Amino acid sequence: MNVFKQLWKSLYSPKDIASFRFQGIGKTLLFLFILSFLSLIPVIIQVTQLGNAIFSEGEDLLQNEVPSFEVQNGTLVSENEEPVTIDGTRFTVIVDDSGEVTEQNLRAGSSTIALLKEEIVVAVGPERQSYPYTMFTGITFSTEGISSLLSSIEGAKYILYFFIFFVMYIFSTGLIFLKVLLFSALGLLFAKSLEKKLSFRHSFRITSYSVVLSTVFLIIITLAGSAVPAVNLVNWLVTSIMLFLSIKEIPSRKRKASST
Repeated sequence: MNVFKQLWKSLYSPKDIASFRFQGIGKTLLFLFILSFLSLIPVIIQVTQLGNAIFSEGEDLLQNEVPSFEVQNGTLVSENEEPVTIDGTRFTVIVDDSGEVTEQNLRAGSSTIALLKEEIVVAVGPERQSYPYTMFTGITFSTEGISSLLSSIEGAKYILYFFIFFVMYIFSTGLIFLKVLLFSALGLLFAKSLEKKLSFRHSFRITSYSVVLSTVFLIIITLAGSAVPAVNLVNWLVTSIMLFLSIKEIPSRKRKASST
C-alpha cells in the first residue's frame, strides 16, 4: 500500500492503522516527512499571500500612512501616543508603543502585522508569532529603515520565502516526531490496559498513522481561517482516541490454559 493510500485509510480505519505496525521503519519515517509537509501547506499559502502583500503595499503604507516609528533599546517609540490601525488591501498594520495592544488582542483569522511596545507580532489566519525587537540586531528598525529594506530585498523575495519555508519545515517535522514519540509511550499504556502485546517500535508505527486525523483537522481549520477554542486539547484528544481504537484492533494475548 502506497503512502497516500495509507494517508486516506488513516483518516477512518483503526483496523488498517493497526496492520501498519509490521511495515518497515523507513516507510513510516517517509510517511511522517510527507505528513509534515502537508501540514505546512495552509501556512505556506498564507505566508506567501502576506509576503506578496507586504512587498506590493508595504513601502507605500510606510511612507504615506504608518506613523513614524523607531526602535530604541528594544522598545518601540512612535510619534503617536495612541494605538494606530491602518487597513491595507490585504493586511492590517498596527502601531502601538503604549502597551495597550497585546498579542491576545489581535483578531483571529486576519493577516496583521502589529508593531507593539517590545515586540512585533505577525498574525496569519489563526496563527500568531511574536518576535522581540532584540532579535533584529543589525537592522535599522524604523520607518525609513524598513522601507529601504523592503525595496532592496524585493527582487530576492522568493529566495527569502524558500528559506522561511525550509526553517518552518524543519521545525514542523521536529514537532511531529516529538508528538509521535510521546504518544508512542502512551500507546504502551493503552496496550497494557487492553492486554495487547505491543513493543515500542510497533507503537511508534501505529502512532505515526494515528496522528493523521488530528493533523488533517488542523489543516482544514487553518485553511478556513477559523479559530477553534482549545484547539491543542482537541488535537491531542483526537489522536488519543484514534490511537486507542487502533491498539484495540490488535489481537489479544492468548491465555495459557491452566493445568489441573
